[in-house]
Amino acid sequence: MTWNCIDDYDGDRYQKFGDKIFDMAQLKIDEHFFTVSTDNSEVNLSKIYLYSLNEDCVLCPYSFVDKSVVNISSTNNRFRLATDFRQYYPEDDAASVICDLNHQYGQFGVYNFHVNNLSSCEVEVLKDPVNIYSPMLTVLLIHFLIFGGLCLALAMWKKWQENRASVDGSKESSAKKERILSLDTFRGISIVIMIFANFGNGGYDVIQHATWNGLHVADLVFPWFMWIMGACIPISLASSFKKGVPNKDIMWNVSKRSIKLFLLGIFLNSGCNLYYIRIFGVLQRFGLCYFIVTTICVFTMHRDLSSRSQHYIMKHFDDILKVWKAWIISSAILVVHTILIFVVAAPGCPRVFPKKSLKSKKREEAQTAQTTPPNWSLFQSYMGPGGLHKNQQFYNCVGGATGYIDRLILGNHVYQNPTIYSVYEAKPFDPEGIVGCLTTIFHVMLGVQAGVTLLVFKEHYQRVSRWLVWSLILGILGGALCGFSSEDGLIPVNKNLWSLSFVFVTSCFAFVLLSVCYFLIDVKKWWSGKPLLFAGMNAIILYIGHEMTDGHFPVRWYFAADADGSWRNTHFISLLSDAWGADFWVLVSYYLHKINYYFTI
Repeated sequence: MTWNCIDDYDGDRYQKFGDKIFDMAQLKIDEHFFTVSTDNSEVNLSKIYLYSLNEDCVLCPYSFVDKSVVNISSTNNRFRLATDFRQYYPEDDAASVICDLNHQYGQFGVYNFHVNNLSSCEVEVLKDPVNIYSPMLTVLLIHFLIFGGLCLALAMWKKWQENRASVDGSKESSAKKERILSLDTFRGISIVIMIFANFGNGGYDVIQHATWNGLHVADLVFPWFMWIMGACIPISLASSFKKGVPNKDIMWNVSKRSIKLFLLGIFLNSGCNLYYIRIFGVLQRFGLCYFIVTTICVFTMHRDLSSRSQHYIMKHFDDILKVWKAWIISSAILVVHTILIFVVAAPGCPRVFPKKSLKSKKREEAQTAQTTPPNWSLFQSYMGPGGLHKNQQFYNCVGGATGYIDRLILGNHVYQNPTIYSVYEAKPFDPEGIVGCLTTIFHVMLGVQAGVTLLVFKEHYQRVSRWLVWSLILGILGGALCGFSSEDGLIPVNKNLWSLSFVFVTSCFAFVLLSVCYFLIDVKKWWSGKPLLFAGMNAIILYIGHEMTDGHFPVRWYFAADADGSWRNTHFISLLSDAWGADFWVLVSYYLHKINYYFTI
């Protein structure tokens, strides 16, 4: 693997190997060439069939590839050669298999699948791939030089102004109410990562959303937004309670804001085809969960958050006791969700698995009975993506009870192009549907608890220690539910389903991130939170703006000689473009801060 500042192909555009010529310009991000050959005269290549399997497609069959027509593949695929022709070849079926080619394929590499005989083959590297991670350092260096220089210039300008003001005696000092800057910075981190991920995240799989189970960087930002929204709810309500605002006025304002968020979400993400118009989405879930959780808090949260218990033990749990009624209600909602996902099933879809999973079988063969983890699949409800998953046993059961209930209520008005379609060939599924709102309510309630802790306890160590304890407890609970793995637990971590383990794990990270930001910004003051602070103070306008300007210069740009706009050929160009899209909105947020403009709904 070669290392360069960018990840474009090396050498000439046309690479010749034997009697084959490969046009490297045909390859895009994370693609490579392959060919099948043999030196054995007894092997008839026309009777050798090639199959591929996307590594993200868990427990899926291999799919047939016409090697006489196709010679380009994703680096995320692995291959199988067999003498038997099938459209789909189960992964655990070894009949007529020559070999499985589980090589680590790289971008812009050229590989030869050499068939030795009808029982063995090997991968030959004809051209080394490029290192796709080198552009990260290049783009980071560019950012450091440009934005580091701008920050230095601004600092020098500010210092000069301060010196001039001190000489003129015109420097004014005014006492301002202390603001918890870490909350805005937390929100700013989330919105910037969201913009970067939505613009394409440089084409890196580790950043973009996980196909089904699992947790990638992009999977954190939406739950973090919900969580930080919850943290701000008690802060806002405490101010209203202190001013003596009647409940009806509070609820009127809450209702208006929720409706605006819901309608704005429909406008931004639902399309214009009335037959398939999407009713639920990101902002819609914000609006609905904000209304429900705030309503619960208005009528159950203790009005005086400054009062403290005098009991030796109870005073350590004051923050929880202030919202104990809200916890009962949100926990009851969580119980309803749990019952639904384990009891409800679509017609033809089992509520429980009839036998052990393929992965459990393989693990049992490799491990002794003493070290084999419990086989949760014996009593686990189906929560898979349907389609090709589990060799198409549950083809129409996408999302289990979650997908079934959403389709039952919403009909055609669910998301028609989910990520799982390109991998699992599954039918429409809405990752922001109705059922997921139930666990999201509990998710927001965890954020509420963080905000109440901030109001009840005034000492820094009291706040941070409690946030870290919450993080530890939620991390353990989330890990236990998912079996500390992506596939084998009772309830896998799944953003599409907004599973309970997903709630616990992402909230664990949220408590940690808030603790770190709070310590660095509000306690030690080692960091001002800038420039992410500015993005967090105007997060909603950044979200709306980046959705509406995607595909418009100067927010978005690309450089391609082809008129069809197929420009994402390298991670370097993609990363540079996507990073600029996020940078642009950070600069906008800075300008809005300078003119003292803050957009709210």
